[in-house]
This record gives sequence, C-alpha cells and structure tokens, in this order.
Amino acid sequence: MNQNQKQIGKHIPSANVRRIMAKAEPRYKIPSSKYFATTLIPEIHTSIKNKVRGMVSSQTSMSFTSDAWSDPSVGVALLSLTAHWITVDFQRKQAILAASPLEESHTGDYLGGMLIQILGEYNIEKSAVHVLLRDSGANMIKAARVADIDSIGCFAHTLQLVINDGIMSQRAVKDILAISRSIVGKFRHSILAQQRLSDLQESLGAPNKKLVQDVQTRWNATLAMLRSLVEQKQVLGAYGTEHELPNLNANQWTLISNIIDTLAPFEEATKEVSDSQTSISVVLPMLSMLRRLLDRQHTMSEGIQTMRKDMLTSLNKHFAYTKDNRKIVLATLLDPRFKNLVFEDAELAANAKEWLKEECIIIVSTERSKERVVEPPSKKPRVEMDQGPSTSRLWDLFSDVVNETAQQTDFSTLSNVDDTVDAMIGLYLSSAVLSRTENPYVWWNDNKSRFPYLATLARTYLSAPASSVPSEQIFSGAGQIFSDRRGSLKAKTGEMLVLLKYNLPQFSFNY
Repeated sequence: MNQNQKQIGKHIPSANVRRIMAKAEPRYKIPSSKYFATTLIPEIHTSIKNKVRGMVSSQTSMSFTSDAWSDPSVGVALLSLTAHWITVDFQRKQAILAASPLEESHTGDYLGGMLIQILGEYNIEKSAVHVLLRDSGANMIKAARVADIDSIGCFAHTLQLVINDGIMSQRAVKDILAISRSIVGKFRHSILAQQRLSDLQESLGAPNKKLVQDVQTRWNATLAMLRSLVEQKQVLGAYGTEHELPNLNANQWTLISNIIDTLAPFEEATKEVSDSQTSISVVLPMLSMLRRLLDRQHTMSEGIQTMRKDMLTSLNKHFAYTKDNRKIVLATLLDPRFKNLVFEDAELAANAKEWLKEECIIIVSTERSKERVVEPPSKKPRVEMDQGPSTSRLWDLFSDVVNETAQQTDFSTLSNVDDTVDAMIGLYLSSAVLSRTENPYVWWNDNKSRFPYLATLARTYLSAPASSVPSEQIFSGAGQIFSDRRGSLKAKTGEMLVLLKYNLPQFSFNY
C-alpha cells in the first residue's frame, strides 16, 4: 500500500487533485468521495474488524481500557474501548475495539449498555474479561458495574488528584502560580515583548525558547511553565530592569525550585504508567517510592513541607484501596522485578501469597491436568539489581528496598513444601529478582515451562495496563478526523476511520 492508503480517509481526493489528474492522465477516473465513504472505507473496516474479532475472541483473558470524549465544536461524543492481552509467547498486544458515537446523555446505565454491546460484537465472553481501567468519574464507575465488569481507576488520573490537593492547599504556591501566569501572559500577548525577550536570550547566551503557558487543569503543564521560568530567570531579570513585569522575589524563586523538585518524580511516574507497555504491576512499587520521597525530611520552607505532607496524606487516601485489590497485588507479585519486595507489611505479603495459591489451585482444577512435577531450577547466574548510575530519582530508591528486603527476608523455609502449587510459588519467590530495567515478559517466556501455572496467571494479571491512557490516546486521532473541515462527516464513518487508523498497522496495512 502507498502512504495515502495508510492515511486512509485523510487524503480523499479534493477538487484540486481531480483537476490535476484530469490534466496529467485524462483516462484515469478518480473514485468519488461518496465511493470512499460508502464503499471503500466500510469494506476495509469490515475486513479489519473481522481480523480483530478473530484475535480477541480466541483469548481466554484480557484487560480493557475505556474513556469517553466529546468535542462540542463538531458535535461529536465517543466512547472508546481498547483490549489488552499477552500472547502465549508473552508478547503484549492491544487492539481498538470501538470509538462508538454516544447519542444519549452519558449516564452510567447508558455507557454500561454500550460496553456490553461492544463486547458482544467481538464475541468476548464475560469470563475472558479480567479488568477494566477507567477514569474516576461516577458515570464510568457505574458503567463498569452495569456491565458487570471488575474495574480499577486510572493511576495517572488519581495522581493528578493528589498533586492538585498539594498545590491547591498552599496559599504561597497559589500566589506563585498566579504571578508566573501573569509573567508568561505578558509575553504571550505582546510581539514586542517576545522580540525583546529573544534579543536578551541571545545576548545573555540563554536558550532561545518561548515561555510555556500552563493549563490550569493539567499539573504537568504547570510544571513545564515553572521550569521555563527558572530556565529564563536571568533573562527575565534583565527584562524587568527595562520594562514593567510582575516580580518574583528570592524566596519565591526558591519555592519554585522546591515545587519542581517535588513534582518531578510524579511526572516520571505519570509518563511511565502512560506507556501502553507498562503493566499495573508498577502501581504498588511506585506508590512505595513516592511515599518515601514525600516523607523524606528536607531543608525546605515550611510551605513546601506542608505541601509534601498534604500530598502524602492525599496519596494514602486516594490509593488506600490498592493493598486490598487482588488484581493489583497479584500483578505485583507476578512481576519478577518486584514480587513481594514492595509489600509494606507482613500481613499484605501473607495475603498475596495466599491469594496466589488460591488462583493456582483454580487453574489446576479448571485444566483438569495431571499434577506436574516441578523441574529443579536451572543453574543460571543470579541476576542482580543494576547498581550502576541512574538518572531516575523515583526508581533510585527501589534498589534500597531490594537491599533492605534481602537482609531481612529468609526464603529458605518457603521451598520446604509438599504441594505442587506451594512448591512452585516458593521456588518462584525465592529465585533472584529481575533487574527493574529488564523485560518481565521476556523473563516469563523464558521461564513458563518452569512455572506453568504461574505463567498462566502472569498472562492474565500483567495484561492490565496501569492507566486508561491507551484509550485516551485514541481521541488525539479522533480530534483530527472530526475536524472542522470534516464537519459533515457522519459519526459512524468517523468511528470506522479511527479504528482503521490504529488497527491497520497491526496487520501491516493488509486488509
């Protein structure tokens, strides 16, 4: 296929193209826009949807992400649903199942009915649905309940609540943000000010960059704004000697640096969980590291210390459910990078092991297979945690956790068990932890014959992503498709184009 075909729907021939082709090759008749909209696109969509249906309907366990989106400027609202699963050779896969037009009020009952309908269209049995990742909106929570699907809130969305609680709790922080927005606004609305700023950047050898305007509903945009101000601090000082400019005093500049220092690990966590390859298994380790960072004593101002304390309180409040959630706990335990190292109390570690045993017994009973003898562990070199230089403030602390646990925990008693399941779990837990930077899916593919029942569970529990961002990202493409120049595009045709945009690459654009 050529590039135009790959961007199907984006390059439907315009009047200008038709005129050029009429001159270049009068014998060639370009298909009409109606042909693309009513024939070609539906045919390709049907073919690709059948291929996706064939993939997902054969899976015994999958996780899902879902989100709702609307754009009043073009009068379109969509509900997305993305499937995530791990193949028998431990390849992580995902497919967009729907970007369905919403034609009624977005109530939980209506959205729940839509989820049921979409799953039915792909012949996905309820028993194959592991968990749904969604935002914390009451309608999405109810939608999952109506569809009888176990659901978990998006980690990234909940982190935003924690950060907002910390930022909005401090008057000094809010004052700084107000002044910062005024400074950026002056340059955003004045060409002359922008030109003078650029001249000063050149003369002072500062980076030739524009100041970043934040979006108050997005804390990472606020962080980017503060960083841009710190980067241009000298330039802004020089500009302020020539022109009127809102002023930040020395204490406020220090406070900005402390805010950046506090929020940077949250930014790192958000970026990592937003990656479609990241499993929900990282949630408990990340929470443990963030708690340690917030709880550390620093020589910071009282305002920042209070902000950190409020963020820690908010973190514990919003994520209190995680230690009792089997899907999160078992995903962590089944991740060879973490296992039971990050469980913060003995009771949780004991519960996790018992839950894992229960799940293993269910698998043995379901498969009705003969009891398999666990092979002796292969003589492979012990894989140690990477102690080299790291650029990650968030994960630097994890090596401390591993070292502390290695000194405190004796796994030898876990291997002295008779039962096959207990022996397998004990052997798995006592084996060397995988380096955090290594791929857990590769490890499981290499060790699936050694831990067959655990490998089956790992395919299920590690399939859940850490956030609903994979479904949200669909809407960036949807926004382009439902742009003003396609204001007449029917919602159903738009859905077809969205699904083709994301699913065609899975099949190397062969339909």
